[in-house]
Parts: sequence; structure tokens; C-alpha cells
Amino acid sequence: MLLALLSIPLLYEDFESSTFPPTRWDSTYTNYYIRWQRRTSGVIFGSGSAGIITGKSSYTDTGTATLITPPVEYVSLDSLVFYYKFPGTQPPFAEAGDTIFLDYSLDGGTTWITIWFIDSANAIINAPVRISLPLSSLSGPDTLLLRWRFVDQSTSTISQNRYFLVDSVVIFGTPIGNAPPIVTLVALDPLFPDTNVDVTVSFTATDSDGSIAAAYVLYSFDGSTYNVIPATPAAGDTFVATIPARGSYGKVYYGAAAIDDVGDTSASTLAYYIAGFLRVHEVRTLGLGDTAQTKVVIVGEIGSAIYAQDSTEPVSGVSSGIVIYSSSVASAVDTGYVILIRGELTEYRNLFEISPAHAFQVVDSGPVYPPAYISTAEMNESYEGMLVAIRGFTWVAYPGTFAANTNYDIQDGSGTGVLRVSSATDLDGNPAPDGILEVWGVLGQYNTTYQLYPRYINDFSPYLETISITPNPPVSGSLAIVSARVYDFDGLGPITLHYSTDTTSGYTTVTADSITTDSIAYFTIASVPSGDTLYLKVEAHDSRSRITFSFLQRFPIDVGVTVSERPSEGEYINVRTIAGGLFLEWNLSTGKLLRIYGPSGRLYKIVEISGKGSRRISLPRGIFFLKNDREVEKVVIR
Repeated sequence: MLLALLSIPLLYEDFESSTFPPTRWDSTYTNYYIRWQRRTSGVIFGSGSAGIITGKSSYTDTGTATLITPPVEYVSLDSLVFYYKFPGTQPPFAEAGDTIFLDYSLDGGTTWITIWFIDSANAIINAPVRISLPLSSLSGPDTLLLRWRFVDQSTSTISQNRYFLVDSVVIFGTPIGNAPPIVTLVALDPLFPDTNVDVTVSFTATDSDGSIAAAYVLYSFDGSTYNVIPATPAAGDTFVATIPARGSYGKVYYGAAAIDDVGDTSASTLAYYIAGFLRVHEVRTLGLGDTAQTKVVIVGEIGSAIYAQDSTEPVSGVSSGIVIYSSSVASAVDTGYVILIRGELTEYRNLFEISPAHAFQVVDSGPVYPPAYISTAEMNESYEGMLVAIRGFTWVAYPGTFAANTNYDIQDGSGTGVLRVSSATDLDGNPAPDGILEVWGVLGQYNTTYQLYPRYINDFSPYLETISITPNPPVSGSLAIVSARVYDFDGLGPITLHYSTDTTSGYTTVTADSITTDSIAYFTIASVPSGDTLYLKVEAHDSRSRITFSFLQRFPIDVGVTVSERPSEGEYINVRTIAGGLFLEWNLSTGKLLRIYGPSGRLYKIVEISGKGSRRISLPRGIFFLKNDREVEKVVIR
């Protein structure tokens, strides 16, 4: 953390060392379950904070516990700065009468005077709070002791354990004798390094009554063995040093130190960064409490819950989505932002999250991933945190007007799922669409229930049923009629058909000729283009400018050879070479697969044939082998 320094720090403690109480600190307690300890979960800064349990779910304790600083010698005092936090959302204390006091003593602990306290009436929960207390009225030279004292006056229990944390304690003033250097970490470059990338650390080092003789950066890849790098001066009091790349994903712990002209040494707080990025499905295999770094696209925001993913589908059955729970991240990003994120892994009511987010950086923006189309039966862990869509659902009971923070049951033939309306969206107070629907939303979880959260009212859109074509198969160069049923609840807009024989070269678009009263749209293809396969998709707009695309449909194309050119009786498969490929015609009682191999034996294409028909197959020049069951035929395309 960065401190706005008002004067010389006479004492600084960040509780990063695993030794607790820290060296020369003291702690007392009257009940074992009410005692100060080093906490590594939900911490304020770094990897540790001093904490005490203020309420338990399984014990009814009373008693007093104290945490006492070392003696601080001073000529004069300026102020005391520290941070506190009640992590989570539970009440701060089991009972209103429980209180945490901050006392000071100038006679070695015989007499204590309270200068600050916190109880249930003035506690702020789930956010770091900076406390700055003036001490200038305490004249010196003298010696100061401070203590944090928790008094548990109740015997009540609460639903979950509750902690009070203290971190980054600084006493500012004028020291007796020479002042040591002040060392403060400033920046990393880059903030989110990949593996095999060097990282430059910037820090400031100042000495109020002398000069800086030398400065260093310390780093460790394992958290225990540290390497020392000399730092070089930059502008003013700033120094820089470069940490060599870590060749694999993992944490890098680092800090800075300086020596002044009389040999006194000071060090900065210990910090860390992560080298490299994990894919989301890899992050989801880590343990709760671990710290992870990943690159994701924002696909939805529900209040302070940001849904993000890095792939359009699960990977090996593991979701590619994750929830980042952070009001600061939510206020800085929007749907479509690409961000780098580092933070702690946790679960809230079985919803896997990054919370808290230790650092993030916006690196790009663009369209979001398309949703993964699933059924209500597939609303499960494999898609948690992802943008999904359910096509062709109806309400179990029509909602009427949407109400905030309410669950509604939906059904699609595969089962029943829960659609939840959040107060953080514009659904609240809007009339619910009715009929057969499609909906996009992010998939969350609460306890054992998976919940689909639409992000906006416009996440509801028209529903398109499977496309059909007449004749089937369509005939090259002839007219074809395409139909599709379109359901919508608030009025249809433009409906268009896109068709092509080569999806890489674009589509031809035609508008609907007519829409019947039962919502069937008809389209005319005046002349079916030449090719092997005709690809079709329908685009439907509604009156609110919501858009739905059908799934891509494909139909083999008949080249339109006259009946007189075909064998007239019995079952057959007739193969003829033509310019640019083959011409097939067949009459079969059961379907077959005709496999086409290149001269090296590599499978080139599989052709499905059944019933009676004909088809042109495009092939480049060369020698090919056709295999029908056990029969093999050689053909030469010229």
C-alpha cells in the first residue's frame, strides 16, 4: 500500500511475517477462543492481518483479549494511522454490547487511556476503513504503548464466524536519535507480467536527517528464499530495479530496502505479483483461498457481480466463466471489456468467485462472446459464470410484471429451471414477455440452485423454429421456397433469410415474402446457386430491436439431371466424372455413406446419400478413390 507520509514513521507493522505476535509485540487473553491471531483470509493488505474473532457460530464465549505494540520512544508525536476491516457481510459483533477499544499508555502499561473505540453502532463492514488519530497533544520525550482491546460481554452465537482485522499500523512523529530511511513501493511495470517477462520495480527511499547510501530490491519465487538486486537512482527520490522473468506461472514476492549514511536500514512492505495467466477452467481447479491471475471478457454485470469468461464453451466439462465480485471493478468496466484480473478465490453460497480483487487492468474492448445454447437440464456447474441462452422456453406460471429479486420457473421440455430477476437490472417493473421465448443471461448459483440472470429486458428475443425448404433437396438453378416459424411477444420487425453455398464468401439476403397469422415466414430463392450444399439461416427482429438468428441449416443440392438420364429400375449408385468434380445419382432403400479418399489415402470427404436423388460433388484435379462399403472405385478429375 502507499501511505501519504506526514512525518517520520516511528513504528510500522503490516503483519506479513508468519511470527505472531510480531517481534516485541505482546498479546493477552482470558479465553482461548477470544484471542488475537494472524489472519490470512479476507485480509486488508498483502497476505496477512492481525485479527480477532468477535463472534462464533459454535461457542458462547466472554472475556477480554489485547494486542500491544512495542514501546515507541519519541521526542514528539504527530499521528497514528491504521486500517480495520470486518470481512464479509455478517453483523460485526455477536451482541451490541461487545466493543473494541484502542488505548494508550505513557507509563509502561500501568495506566491506560482510551482514544478510540468501535461497536455495532459505528462499525463499517466488508470494506477497509482508514483510521487516522492525532497524537500531537502527547508531549515528549517519552515512551508510548498502544493496545487494541476486545471486550466480549455476551454469550451469544451468530450464524457465521465474524472477525475484526487490523493492518498497516503506523505511528508518525520525531524520533530520539537518528531517523532510519523511509522506503515505499510505487509501481510495477508491467503490472500484469506474463511468464518470461522481466518486471521493473519502482520505489522511493528518503532519509530526513541524512542521505541514502544504497538501495535494493528483494524478490523470491518460492516465498522463502530471497535474492537481492541493487537498485539504481531515477528521478528525485525514486529508485528502480528489474526482477528477472519467472519462467512458469506463479507468485513472485518482492520488497525494497535502503541504507542511510549512518548505516540504518529500512524495508518496504512485502508485496507480490503473479507471472503468467491461467485459463478460467484452470483457475476453477485451484483451491479456495488461492490467488489467481487470468484474462477474461466481461459478458454481464449483476450489481457488484461481474460475469466474465475466456471461451465460448466449457473446456473438458469445466466452465470457462467466473464471477468477479468487486464494486470497484464493476464501476470501472462494462460488457465487452477485456481485463486482466488478479485476486483471491472464494465461494459465496456455492458460487465460485474472485473476491477480493487485488488488482485489475482494462486492456481492450469489443463484442462479447456469443452465448452457449443450453437447455434447462444443462443449468449446472459446467456453465456457471458463463453467458448462456435457452431457446424455446415457456413460463411455468406467467409472471405478469417482473418483480425485483424474485425467482420464476421456466420449462423447455428438458426440465424446469430458475430465472431470477435482479434489482440491479431494468427488468424490475417491466411486463414479462409471454409465449415461446428465447432468453440470454448469465448463469449463477445460490446454494444448490442454479439461476439464470437476464442482464436487461432486451435479453428476451424472438424464437425461431427449425427451417424447412421445398423442394428438398433444392435443385441447382431452380426456385425454392424456405419457411420458418417465428414466435414473438411484442411485435415482429424485419425478417430475412441468408443463404450461401460457401459460408466463407458471404451470404445472399432476401426478405420474407409473407408472414401468416400463425407466424410462419416464407422466403423465395429465385435460383438455387450451384454447389454441393445450401446453407440457410434466418434473422428475426422484433419491435424492440432485439435480434435472433436461427441455427445454421444445411441441405444437399440436387444438380437437376432429367429422369431420362438415370437408370430406371432397381437400387443403384451411379458415379460420373464431370468438369470440376463428380456427378452422383442414386436409388437406395437404406442410406449409405460414400467416402472419398485422396491419392495418399487421406479421407477427403464423406457424402451422405439416401432415397432417390442426384448431387454434384466439387473436387479439385487429381486422382481419388471412392469407397462404398467394401467396393472401391478409382476416378480421375481433370
